[in-house]
Amino acid sequence: MGKITAAKAKEYVLTGAVVAGVYIGFKYLSPLAAPFLFAFAFVSVLHPALERVQKRYHVKKGFLTAGILLLLCITVGVGIWSLGVFLFHRLGDLFSQIDLFEEKFYLFVGNCCDGMERKFGMDGRGIEKFVLERVNVFIENFQVQVVPKIMNESVSYVKNIAGIIGFLAIMIVAAVLLTKDYREIMDRLYGREEIKCMMDIGKKIFRHIGTFIRAQLIILLIISILCSVTLLLAGIEGGAVVGLFTGFMDMLPFIGTGMVLMPLAFWQILNGYYTKAVICVILYVVCAVTREFLEPKLIGEKMGIFPVAILFSVYAGVKLFGVFGIIKGPLALITVYEIVRYGKEQRKYEKDGGIL
Repeated sequence: MGKITAAKAKEYVLTGAVVAGVYIGFKYLSPLAAPFLFAFAFVSVLHPALERVQKRYHVKKGFLTAGILLLLCITVGVGIWSLGVFLFHRLGDLFSQIDLFEEKFYLFVGNCCDGMERKFGMDGRGIEKFVLERVNVFIENFQVQVVPKIMNESVSYVKNIAGIIGFLAIMIVAAVLLTKDYREIMDRLYGREEIKCMMDIGKKIFRHIGTFIRAQLIILLIISILCSVTLLLAGIEGGAVVGLFTGFMDMLPFIGTGMVLMPLAFWQILNGYYTKAVICVILYVVCAVTREFLEPKLIGEKMGIFPVAILFSVYAGVKLFGVFGIIKGPLALITVYEIVRYGKEQRKYEKDGGIL
């Protein structure tokens, strides 16, 4: 094994410092800076268009910014509310049929165990008793532990909703204020060399974020259409809406389409629709293959980061930052990647005597 040179050791130390700094920033500073960063990103993207609209229609940029953000928030809010109402009704229908589901499940288990006893000579009754005992224990634990915990957390849910509303309000106000002085602020920032370096890194990071979001939306659209059309043609009740919801769930790591399609397939089996169950399983495999094929093309090749690294960043983000680590993890990885790459380019530039 070769010795680590002083330059390499210094590079490793700097990389470690960057990782530690990014972690501290995302862990402790991002909750404070997040609404202002979102506002700054929004204004940066829309400012040229806002200036053109202002010159043509003589409408102040602050009013335009507030109107666009309010419209966007209302649209997203209505979409989430509609989805929540739909899921609430579906859960209500499911709970109203819980006795029928239990009866079909017991009948299904009994038939399976009888078949095993006839074909393989196994103790079907014993297996059935064991399975049903395990199921009853699971249901009792769920009722005793999970349901009370969900009810006890209802206050924190209200606090989180209030926090989200406060976040959006601060972001809108910050965006309106930034819009008024955006040109002057940018001129002052680019007038300082160290700030200019940070802005250059920030632009590259936002470019990567845009690539990542665009890729996820394309995959979501393709998988949603695929699931909706397939489930609709298969004759599954509410197939179009379930397909759209399945496409949305596919965006969430560690959950994916299997969280919807596999229980749906099991439900079809309990109802005796074996062909529909097979279609659900095949659709799940097709969706997984589609994502595995599209992600490297849309993300890895354009960002220069391996998709497995993005997956790891999501997993690590959830462990380090909680639920919001789904977003913070990839952002932290991209930030570290760009800062380290920028540092290498600067050292190479200095080593070559300032010749790029």
